[in-house]
Amino acid sequence: MLEIKGLTVKYKVEGKECLALHHLDMKLEEGDICAVIGPSGCGKSTLLHVLSGILSDYSGLVTIDGGPVDPKQKRIGFVPQNYGLLEWANAYDNALLGLDIKHESRLGQGPYIEYILKQLGLWDIRSKYPSQLSGGQKQRIAIARSFILKPHLLLMDEPFSALDAITREEIQDLFLEVWKENKVSTVFVTHSMEEAVYIGRKIAVMSPSPGRIVKVLENPLFGAGNLRLRDEYYRFVMELRKMAKEEWSN
Repeated sequence: MLEIKGLTVKYKVEGKECLALHHLDMKLEEGDICAVIGPSGCGKSTLLHVLSGILSDYSGLVTIDGGPVDPKQKRIGFVPQNYGLLEWANAYDNALLGLDIKHESRLGQGPYIEYILKQLGLWDIRSKYPSQLSGGQKQRIAIARSFILKPHLLLMDEPFSALDAITREEIQDLFLEVWKENKVSTVFVTHSMEEAVYIGRKIAVMSPSPGRIVKVLENPLFGAGNLRLRDEYYRFVMELRKMAKEEWSN
């Protein structure tokens, strides 16, 4: 379980102190998935940097399964916007980068690695290099890398924003299929209301800077089949957009 209480993050910019996050509270049960939305500059990426252990200078309490955020002790998967691939490594080695960073042996994990790569349509291109791949294929490698790590917590920072609309929808579906079979606790940051409703079992709405969670919604449509063909999907997106606009204009 992920628990955040009173998280506050301050930066110094040109000698002045800037407040990025202010008394942010959030809870994520094990195996749940929460989409986080907020206006530009509200601290969404800062939140992920704290949860990943990249940023440790903060006040408040942040715990994963009751312990501190420590990448050396916890498996934390991070899927960034820019894929984070090594250009000199092939798709297979890029997908296993998380294991290599953890200095874990690949031996004995072959069947699971093959399963994840096949689920994400990567097995037949595993020997290709990033320069030979499309944006969608690169993003699938980044997702595979996180699932192969078997993380306690998966963090995703607007991972599909650079993809075209059709590819984005395909990768969203692939991600959810793999997630439902593995149930990794996931914080998914997005600027898209549609994506938040499609991906998140819960939807956390952040305030303008300094960021805090102003509302957490349970998504009644999570897991529904043919969601993009349902009128209630678009109604809920419009309701979320209206509510967020009111929160962000205050």
